[in-house]
Amino acid sequence: MVSQDTKGKIVKETFPSEVVSIVGDLLAGIILSLLIIRFASFLVLILMVPALLSLRGNLSGPFIARTSRDLIIGAFSKKSWFENVLATYSLSIITAFFIGIFSLLLNLTFFKLTILPILDFILIPIISIILTLSISIPCSTGLNYLAFKKGLNPNNVINPVMTAIDDFSTVLCFLLTIILLGVP
Repeated sequence: MVSQDTKGKIVKETFPSEVVSIVGDLLAGIILSLLIIRFASFLVLILMVPALLSLRGNLSGPFIARTSRDLIIGAFSKKSWFENVLATYSLSIITAFFIGIFSLLLNLTFFKLTILPILDFILIPIISIILTLSISIPCSTGLNYLAFKKGLNPNNVINPVMTAIDDFSTVLCFLLTIILLGVP
């Protein structure tokens, strides 16, 4: 039977990773502000960012939790990991599609800007989240494994650290996507 972590151990393991999360998120926000404000389609693009960051957290968090659970209970295998990856990518693509649709509808309803082609509203979130997960999944799997091997509870340590890494990579992948698509 796995022992429960004490309150002191949880705080000791979690606090440093929360600091990393806060600093990483602040840097990601600064970089985002500095880099996408120069785009003519800034008002349209900024609609997608909170949803993409939320999507990343809502899907990456459970991926990390399932991976750490499998490590802790000794059920980690290539098959369970692959199923977890497939589920995460599937949910992400479906949700990113809806982010694009909702962004388009908000734009048509409130801003009425015709700067972006309709297809870009769909492609930007899908490509951004696929690129982000391609960084996040291997990184979080490796960090979960390292934390577990070092005797730390991955559930206490990895989520906050991955929040910073994922938010930073989401911003960079979003920027890369809009550049690749030639967004004005």
